[in-house]
Amino acid sequence: MRTSRRRLAGLLVAPVLAAGLAAGLTTGPAANSANAGESLFAEDFSAGMGAWRAVTGSLDEWRIEGTEFAYTTVDTLAQTSGRYITPDPALVLPEAYEVRVRARVDDPGPGGSVPLNVLADWTDTSAPTRQNLSLQLPGGGGMRMAQPIAGQIVCSGPAPLISPGEWFDIVLRRAGGILVVEINDQRVAAVRAGDTGGTVGLGVYRARTSVDSVVVEALDGVPDDHPTEPSGCDWSPPGEPDDEQPVLLNQSGFNTSWPKRFTAPKAEDGAAFTVVDADGTVRFSGTVHGGVGDFSAFRPGAGESDFRVVVDGEAGTGESVAFGIGPSWLERVSYENAVEFMTGSRCYFGDAAASDVGWNGSRCRWSVMWRDGDTYSFEVPTLIDLFSANPAAFEGMRFDDAVYQGMAYELPADTPEVVRLIAWGVDRMLAHDVNHTLWKGQLAAFLRAYPDLAAWIPVEMYEDTRDYLFPLWSHQPHDRFTSAYDYTPHTADLFQTYTQVGTGKGELPPGHSIRPNLDMHEVALREGRDDADAYLDAARRNAAWIVDELDWNDPRTTKGQRMSEHVTVTGLVDFLRRYPGEAPAGTAAKITQWASVAVARSANLWDFRRYSDDRWTIPSFSGGGGADPNETGNLAGLAAPALAAASVVDDPELAGRLREIAVAAVDNVFGRNPTGRHASYRAPTQQWGFEGVELGWYSEYQGGAGLLQGIPGVLDGSPKNAHYPFAPTVGNIGHSEGWVAFNMAWNASLAWLADTETAVRVVSSSGEPVTHVLSRSAATVELTAPLDLDTAVLDEAEVRVRVGSGPARPLPVRQVSPDTTTFAGPLDVAALGAEPGDVVTVSYGLGSFTALARVTVEAADACPDGHASDVTVTFGAVDSGVPNRDRGDGCTFLDVVEAQGPFADHGALVRAVRTTADGWREDGLLTRQQSQDLLTAAAASGRSS
Repeated sequence: MRTSRRRLAGLLVAPVLAAGLAAGLTTGPAANSANAGESLFAEDFSAGMGAWRAVTGSLDEWRIEGTEFAYTTVDTLAQTSGRYITPDPALVLPEAYEVRVRARVDDPGPGGSVPLNVLADWTDTSAPTRQNLSLQLPGGGGMRMAQPIAGQIVCSGPAPLISPGEWFDIVLRRAGGILVVEINDQRVAAVRAGDTGGTVGLGVYRARTSVDSVVVEALDGVPDDHPTEPSGCDWSPPGEPDDEQPVLLNQSGFNTSWPKRFTAPKAEDGAAFTVVDADGTVRFSGTVHGGVGDFSAFRPGAGESDFRVVVDGEAGTGESVAFGIGPSWLERVSYENAVEFMTGSRCYFGDAAASDVGWNGSRCRWSVMWRDGDTYSFEVPTLIDLFSANPAAFEGMRFDDAVYQGMAYELPADTPEVVRLIAWGVDRMLAHDVNHTLWKGQLAAFLRAYPDLAAWIPVEMYEDTRDYLFPLWSHQPHDRFTSAYDYTPHTADLFQTYTQVGTGKGELPPGHSIRPNLDMHEVALREGRDDADAYLDAARRNAAWIVDELDWNDPRTTKGQRMSEHVTVTGLVDFLRRYPGEAPAGTAAKITQWASVAVARSANLWDFRRYSDDRWTIPSFSGGGGADPNETGNLAGLAAPALAAASVVDDPELAGRLREIAVAAVDNVFGRNPTGRHASYRAPTQQWGFEGVELGWYSEYQGGAGLLQGIPGVLDGSPKNAHYPFAPTVGNIGHSEGWVAFNMAWNASLAWLADTETAVRVVSSSGEPVTHVLSRSAATVELTAPLDLDTAVLDEAEVRVRVGSGPARPLPVRQVSPDTTTFAGPLDVAALGAEPGDVVTVSYGLGSFTALARVTVEAADACPDGHASDVTVTFGAVDSGVPNRDRGDGCTFLDVVEAQGPFADHGALVRAVRTTADGWREDGLLTRQQSQDLLTAAAASGRSS
């Protein structure tokens, strides 16, 4: 079971978590001798200042404040000397330790002020100016190390920007005689440590500063990346995108097989670019066109990283940040964050038995499940999709320290974290008797998915949900926990045809009832109910309204739905996947129209899908954060509808461009945008962020309904309209605030990204796909999926195998090499008990995200006297150039065509070739070009005779 060390290490640093852990916090002194890894001191100020002693001034000057979480504040603006405190009883530091402080400068004060001093190795606490090594953050910016305070300056230098009113994090880490200092996870200094046996302290000089938490831990030896020599105060800021030749891309990295593009906004057409490795060796070269460079064809092997793009043009030479490339890079750096966010943002911090459980409380403002969720957050469906699209990635992921208390249904100890989260959401909705339109849809998603979750979730939860939901489906009221943002009037009768289009808040996206009704139809069939057709009919009518009435050219129907846009197109695609014969006529064409509009609006240097011809981002709307709303969720969620549409459209070029746009939206989240910043403020940090990111968003929202600061993976902000096409110097404009609904859209994108990368096939010993296998013979199952999640080993997974309609059995598959997402395992049909005529189905994924391959078992060599398979297909004297391959049962293409004879005339032969080629292409045995070549050769053979 995988537990996040990052999450455990930082548990008390984030105020949102500190508030929920105060009761179990050990505050005060540690023993004089410490065990390695022992927590020596952990303070969140929820119990006041009783664990501290004032070295100067009075302890009463340190006031406890805060409503959402406790912190201490001291105001020395009017004082002529600083105020310093130290733990009491005295804390004795070991030889190797780590001190973590979370603080906020409320008023930096006049020139010469020092809003924060963090003292370490303090052996004489009679005064702050005696025997210590101190980190000092002057009011004018930068940092310095002093030994002691007011004594020798060991070094001074720049530091990451600390903005008044924003929380920041400091780490002092001592090991091997070297003290390292980090600010917001960026190393700013490495100096020789002070004397051993000292303690820690805090000080503020002529400023007003707040401190939220102080954590001290012993270290188990010297960390791997800890320096062995002092380097001084040597931090340098990352480059800003207003350089003379900026090169902007995904700061973290790229999946090997996906589009890899960057933007060089000042480069002229034809400007040369190269991709260089860590040694400076040129590995790929190309030219920039329209401000865009494309190195998608560059596919390095496993184990390589720290690539950079270098652009050389008239504006000068520019270089990107370092990035990586790997088979499943995005999934590897994103999956754990996505789940950790969901775990950490739940109402009441996971304690459903808390005393303040109820509507609109401080720890569950707009929802009953997640703290700042709402009726339109779609938590349960997107979690189901995330799990269903790539189950092997999540079945072993669990955070053993996560709190799940007060739930009505007990889950087994091995329940995957994503499944626990799904159960949490359903449990909370049932506990509150929800009747909102969209929450009923969330419960329907659970009912449909339950057979795939039954190994962990008790059947009682399924039965209670079923018995609650079916009678409620047609009820019109949605008066329990009605959202304050239900701007669009509607009823909760989900059998109706909805003709409303919600606002830019995202509260009622078109087509929101399609998937829920399809889900209820499946459940009704499973339960043997006689009203199953009513749900299918409702889904059909709602899809038909979109096909007939919705105008994609009106941006309010697309990007104007903000983070909820993905609901509409994925609902239509889901209908086509589940019931292609029942979907309204024109559904596929309507999806293609959406795709065409999206592509037309993405023709720019960012591959960025604009709002309209005259605006880049979403305009103002009710409840939308002023004139420049935060549209982060739309960017995070765009890959879902784009990739869903790409799976339906019949134009390969259009589908390919949709995939580019989808990846570009992901890249925008990771820094391919005019600001060069990741959407998460804490993205550069190891504790809360994303691997490889150097520059996070400008700010994070403190407090608010979600209390999301300090939760891993929160998406805080995105470029505003004024940033485009390229104006990075306008800075941090508009509104920035994380939101559960934004991360739900991100979950949807991660699901559809996995869906697009996943395929299952059965291959022969030569590696060719087959649709038939001989009895008493073996073949190989190949799974392609984004599962290269541990780069140090070959990953493993399981597919499901069933004979006919029999039970599914697990079949292990193993990654074939470190630089691929292909997994393989033997398929022994005899061991499965399959007989000639049986159909064996191999699948991966669940629900609508199931990828599968079917093979028919044939008696040994179904065509013993057939044509050779080591030649090309020839009709008369006309050679098609296409190999006469064996489909897996001893029958070649020519054997199958010949079996349809004798032919009355040449036209009958051509028709037989066409029918066979179409079937083989559909089964993956032929490419589109090979099919055409066969038909051309067959037709030409009549003219040559």
